[in-house]
Amino acid sequence: MTAARIPFKDLFFTREKVEHIAGEIKDVDSAFRADDFVAMVVARFPELELKARIAWIATCLDRYLPRSFREAASTLTRSLPAPADPALSDGDFGDFIYAPYAEYVARHGCTAEDLEFSLATLREITTRFSAEFAIRPFLDAFPDQVLTTLLAWTEDQHYHVRRLCSEGTRPRLPWARNLTLPHDVGIPVLDRLFADPTRYVTRSVANHVNDICKKDPELALDTLERWRSSALQQPREMRYVVRHGARTLRRAGHPRALDLVSSPLS
Repeated sequence: MTAARIPFKDLFFTREKVEHIAGEIKDVDSAFRADDFVAMVVARFPELELKARIAWIATCLDRYLPRSFREAASTLTRSLPAPADPALSDGDFGDFIYAPYAEYVARHGCTAEDLEFSLATLREITTRFSAEFAIRPFLDAFPDQVLTTLLAWTEDQHYHVRRLCSEGTRPRLPWARNLTLPHDVGIPVLDRLFADPTRYVTRSVANHVNDICKKDPELALDTLERWRSSALQQPREMRYVVRHGARTLRRAGHPRALDLVSSPLS
């Protein structure tokens, strides 16, 4: 008999995890009412799905953190555990329980006055759990400034930060709000990341290109061909990026995509 599968919401968001982050916050802010925060959070868990739990925890943080956004966000970053191991190349997604921290920043820090501070805060959070959803309101509100920051982050030493540059600008990021920006806005970012040495990053690049395939197949295939010709990525990884990036077109039998995937690297 097959055991019942535990829903993600009950794996990633439990009383124990909420108690854990409450304890971390309490360690850096003695005024934080950890027990009250936990009670408020878990009271609604039975009625909430995964994304709704993220939003609800962010609401509860707003209730118990300091009133000043910058003071509250600094409390959160000071409470964070050590970043994911930057020496890894894949396999360390982080812990969903920190997703509400990025949601909190997106809700309260997406202003011209707080933009630089908020982006620096999201950079810290994303090394514990991806801020790919939270970066998108900032992209819509301040596209030039945020894209400039993301271009700089493509050279960040931490692979989670580099991945955020691709994942956050995806045209059709699952579970996320659609960007109001053109579908090709991320191409300059991808041009700096397709040769990344980490699969965690190149998988995101390929997924991003596959998103573009659904809106502009020729642009996606032109981009993949240009990358192949550059010889900047290792051949085996370049084959992965091409196959994964063109998978929707390949499965649909798109002739140019089939030719691209089957042709040998020069």
